[in-house]
Amino acid sequence: MKKISMILSGLVLGVGIANADMLSVSAGVGIEQQKIDGYVKSGNTKNYFNNKSAETDGNTNTGNLGLDDKNNPFLWVKIIHPIPFIPNIKLQYTKYHSTGHSNYIAGNMKIFGDVDISTALTDADTKMDINSYDITAFYEFNPVFADIEIGAGVDIWNGNTKIYDNTNNKEIVNQNFTVILPYVYGHVETMKFFGFSALADIKWAKAGDNHHYDYLGAIKYTIDVPGPINPFIKVGYRYKEAYGVDGDNTTKLQYKGAFAEIGARF
Repeated sequence: MKKISMILSGLVLGVGIANADMLSVSAGVGIEQQKIDGYVKSGNTKNYFNNKSAETDGNTNTGNLGLDDKNNPFLWVKIIHPIPFIPNIKLQYTKYHSTGHSNYIAGNMKIFGDVDISTALTDADTKMDINSYDITAFYEFNPVFADIEIGAGVDIWNGNTKIYDNTNNKEIVNQNFTVILPYVYGHVETMKFFGFSALADIKWAKAGDNHHYDYLGAIKYTIDVPGPINPFIKVGYRYKEAYGVDGDNTTKLQYKGAFAEIGARF
């Protein structure tokens, strides 16, 4: 029992030491490719987000929303403080925006479980916007070979989907939605070698049939300049997937693609 108490005390002290650093603020801004994929499904009817072949495959129960791949911005701020036991904070905003056109959207289904598409559409304009507000609380550890962060967070999606029926000249869908995606968080960044380092992030959650995956890998170059500011550039690849089941309705939404970023640590 005494040994167990000593081990637990050591772990708690280790967390305190891991956070006992000088106050620092990092920030970055960038552009990422957002290649959209996935579907919404209601019973036997399925509409893909971006699958043109579904418009012409002859299956009246399968359609396509026709949303196109886009490049959209993101920005983040990370605060690491010297107060023991209280987690550090990272805040990130990401814009997901896509528009498109479809020659066939299957009917007899619901979009995100709320809005009915009673009949099939053969000429429709579509649009989906999501504002992602991501909050992560984490502890930092600094072994010699890498910087490591472990924590948890939540990604809040405030979105809107619109579908306009060009045949009948009317808007049939204008639906706001909110999706809350919790996750556990891990981050590792290797020590720098001639200014270069490699890093990886993982955000992961699964509950029953629902899950949320967010993976990121990148190469970072830190520019050596005099003074307290350390600017950097970063290029990498990100994959994000949200999958949810609500009764007979299922949504699987994926975004993936390369990104480029500039930032600094103060």
